[in-house]
Amino acid sequence: MQLIKATKMFAVGTMLSLAAISTPTLAADGDGMQSFMREISTMANKDGMVSKKDFLAMMEKKFDAMDKAKKGMLSTADIMRIFSDKTGQ
Repeated sequence: MQLIKATKMFAVGTMLSLAAISTPTLAADGDGMQSFMREISTMANKDGMVSKKDFLAMMEKKFDAMDKAKKGMLSTADIMRIFSDKTGQ
């Protein structure tokens, strides 16, 4: 059970790290992070805070939607699409 939690946390950390590295590229395409930011802001409470549970649930939903073959893995290009407007979500 701990291994599963650790794996999920590692995957989320990796996704966030990749997003941070690629932010200038996504921002340069005009609309990149806007839908992601809108989704985050709808989850935020009145103090502008998002719970870990809500954030991880959103990311898991996006990951699962893109993992069409249900392999439990995505390419780095697919992960980057999670943070763009090209996910269809």
